[in-house]
Amino acid sequence: MFVFGYITCRLFYFFRSARLSLSLMRASHVIYLSALIKALEHLSHAREIMREHLIKTEKNSNYISSFEIRFNEDVKLMKKRSIDVLIACHPKFFRPMIDFDDWEEAMTYLQSHNDAALQFWNTQ
Repeated sequence: MFVFGYITCRLFYFFRSARLSLSLMRASHVIYLSALIKALEHLSHAREIMREHLIKTEKNSNYISSFEIRFNEDVKLMKKRSIDVLIACHPKFFRPMIDFDDWEEAMTYLQSHNDAALQFWNTQ
């Protein structure tokens, strides 16, 4: 009877730990993705400031369009690498638990967990 009780207790502890691990993993995904969104917002703001500066200094349109193209390529690369790194950080056992594979799916995931992201950023 003691052995049965001990095994049952360990089994419940294992399931509780697994559920907690999955909850923490999902919360970390939401925080990571929302932090990326914040970084991209600040980067976009910096782009607008730089564009205004280029216009004020009377740079030619080729220079400005070249800046825009480079900026957009950098943003695309940042989005792709950030999702690739996030997925690569997970052991193979946890990879099926990730609900997204690319940036668009990640944004859909973040949108469905919008309340958790807002709650994280609004906490003082």
